[in-house]
Amino acid sequence: FSPLGRGFLTGTIRSTEGFDKDDFRRDNPRFTGDNFQHNLRLADEVKEVATEADATPAQVAIAWLLAQGDDIAPIPGTKRVTRLEENAAADALRLTPTQLDRLTNLPPAAGDTHNEAQMKMMER
Repeated sequence: FSPLGRGFLTGTIRSTEGFDKDDFRRDNPRFTGDNFQHNLRLADEVKEVATEADATPAQVAIAWLLAQGDDIAPIPGTKRVTRLEENAAADALRLTPTQLDRLTNLPPAAGDTHNEAQMKMMER
């Protein structure tokens, strides 16, 4: 789930200061403290590949997922038609083997995917 890393992999998040008061990412472990800085560096790596591929970071993230096999179907959420069109265009993006390896070999994201309160709501 969350093929764009809750917005991280769009390449547009540089700070959490712009999040609304009710934005769940404000206290999401992936967006706090050292985790945020680690994950920002990962997003920067995706952005570098996007520059090489003449694509957006979101398209690169989706294209990488699509390259993982026929049983993968990323479903990014969006509120804007322009983002839907951008995301759909990722299907035509072909990353090079070097780019795929570079992305595959990135370290995992830091921090849990949900905070404690969210986990309780999911009864986990």
